[in-house]
Amino acid sequence: MSHFIRVCLIFVSLPSFAHAEDTLLKLLEGTSVTPAVSGLQISTFRGGEVFENLAFGIAQSTAQGPVPLGVGHKIRVASVSKIAVAIATLMLVEEQKFSLDEDVSALLGWKLRNPNFPKTPITVRSLLSHTSSVRDGARYFIEAGKGQIRDFFYPGAELWDQGAHWAFEPKEEPGKYFSYANLNFGLLAAIIERASNQRFDLFVADRLFEPLALEADFDPCNLSRSQLATTYRKRNAAGHWNVDGPWQPQVDGERISCFYGMLERSDGAKFLENYELGSNATLFSPQGGLRASASDLSTILRLLANKGALNGRKILKRSSVETMLSPSWSLNAAGDNGRTSGEAQPGGARDGLMTSYGLSVHRIDMRAWGFVDGPATLLGHLGRAYGVFSFALYDPDSKDGIAMIVTGVAEDPFKAPGHSPLTRLEETVLHWWINH
Repeated sequence: MSHFIRVCLIFVSLPSFAHAEDTLLKLLEGTSVTPAVSGLQISTFRGGEVFENLAFGIAQSTAQGPVPLGVGHKIRVASVSKIAVAIATLMLVEEQKFSLDEDVSALLGWKLRNPNFPKTPITVRSLLSHTSSVRDGARYFIEAGKGQIRDFFYPGAELWDQGAHWAFEPKEEPGKYFSYANLNFGLLAAIIERASNQRFDLFVADRLFEPLALEADFDPCNLSRSQLATTYRKRNAAGHWNVDGPWQPQVDGERISCFYGMLERSDGAKFLENYELGSNATLFSPQGGLRASASDLSTILRLLANKGALNGRKILKRSSVETMLSPSWSLNAAGDNGRTSGEAQPGGARDGLMTSYGLSVHRIDMRAWGFVDGPATLLGHLGRAYGVFSFALYDPDSKDGIAMIVTGVAEDPFKAPGHSPLTRLEETVLHWWINH
């Protein structure tokens, strides 16, 4: 796996493309400030229409040698998955199954109320905007057959974790304070299941992916092994990086986990036959488990850029898209109504990562991040997990956008901070796109 393979399907005039391609190829080998990567997919669009799809590196390592990463390979895209969850939620709002400002307790079938703020309802909007007062604690998912999502929130339950899944500071009342938490999306997936009377992964596939002609899926076992790309790191189980060592498979390697706690379809089929809708939709990793390509992510962005319709299919109303993209929370002048570092600890290079957020939409002020050229604002989402670095972002004015998935890194990418809360790796790709 010391060499890399390039796949390019769509490109513009050769002189300009060759120069741009060279910039991306350097990411495979690494530089003094960016780690080498195992694979890279990029999809761009202009004016809401497809422009180019690129892929470099490897998809899998086999006994016969490395398999080249193609533009169609599906990768676990991490938190960019949350955009699909938001779209699915708004579909059900349009069908009047519930409203954005409804207390979610009735939708879940049990009372969800922060005991530190017992009089303040938690709403669908607050879950989507990370203002619910729900916190991840040390875990935000449950293995198959090991409990229900309500067990995170009730004293005495096995997953209570001494109340770690609730905010307790007075200023962190539901609806007012932003703190990024993946567990919000396990709750949203449970609401989707109960309101639609369909399993979360199947609902999103039927209502979003199929109409857009995407083979993306929250259940990787619905995809063939040849469609999936492995994610990697040159970091061992003890957390030590070795840039000269082998790539260590992280997700979708030799064995595929269909959902959390079950390996391979044969192991999970019987469990799913008796699965209770709304009991534990964290199985399907709604916060980050979508398997998709950069091209798939680009298609979803184009749907938003085109106000809810694409390729002759109306998926969302224009008003729903506008609600999704508009700020539901913004950092105040005092800087004390939210935690801007995302999942990282405050006080570091990641501060300022999140200062404005829609309904599962990251609203980025590019000038505040030090990007002097290109769009002033980008909308979309970022993702980081199991070696993957991903983003799906677009300019709402020009309808130009980019989706990127890095399948793995050889060294800690946070060792060399950039001029923004992003890593140098992510900044390099964004600068490439702006200049390209």
